[in-house]
Amino acid sequence: MGLVLALGVAGCGGGSTSGQGTRPAPAAAAPSPSAAPELVGCSGGPSVAFTPMAVTSPGTGAGLAVGVAGEGPVGVVIANTLTGYHCDWLIWADHLVKRGFRVAVFEYGDVPQTVGIPAMLDRGSDEMAAIGAGLRKLGTQKVVYAGGSLGGSVALATAADPAAEAAGVISLSGGLDGMEELAERLSVPALYAAAEEDFSGGVADLARSLHKATPKGRSTLLVYPGAQHAGEMFNDERYADELQAKLEAFLRDV
Repeated sequence: MGLVLALGVAGCGGGSTSGQGTRPAPAAAAPSPSAAPELVGCSGGPSVAFTPMAVTSPGTGAGLAVGVAGEGPVGVVIANTLTGYHCDWLIWADHLVKRGFRVAVFEYGDVPQTVGIPAMLDRGSDEMAAIGAGLRKLGTQKVVYAGGSLGGSVALATAADPAAEAAGVISLSGGLDGMEELAERLSVPALYAAAEEDFSGGVADLARSLHKATPKGRSTLLVYPGAQHAGEMFNDERYADELQAKLEAFLRDV
């Protein structure tokens, strides 16, 4: 896609939103595509009962580690940050399940730092679309693609592709310089959220730029105080409840 990474590599990890610590090392052997690899356990945060879902990576042919929880007509597929993993989303996933949404979390089939950002936009979006198709087979009527930091960029690339059949897109601290062109092509509602002093730098301004580029009437912009990044925004007591409420309202309106 020829896009330039707007967020520094060190600032795209998303931290540890639930006290879960460093991401475990991946298994040495690739899982069988016929199996549904289980997600690694999380050492902190809400207990969310994820059920493995069999999804084959369009890029590698290997099985992806995908977990699904909750029920409802609207499903949310959440993509990770550059160095984060699914445990970073426990707070939001727990909220979604309790509010009647179906949520899918997953681990990328490739290590983002190894393959690079441009490749992740392609491969990650293909994986998200495959997971969205899996949710529709489970009975989900509308699929919203979401993510934080790198994952927000991947979600935006996914939603901009008509083949992914997106109902909406949510980007938390996400986006890359040059993605305004993708935002201009969105035909579904978009929500951009960021912290004004995000430690990665320039994140709030990028969210404003993407919001401005998105077709009029299809975009919501949320900018909050503080320096929290991606999933860490659910930990800021000043606005976490409001953020959850606005995300829920957005999902109910898609």
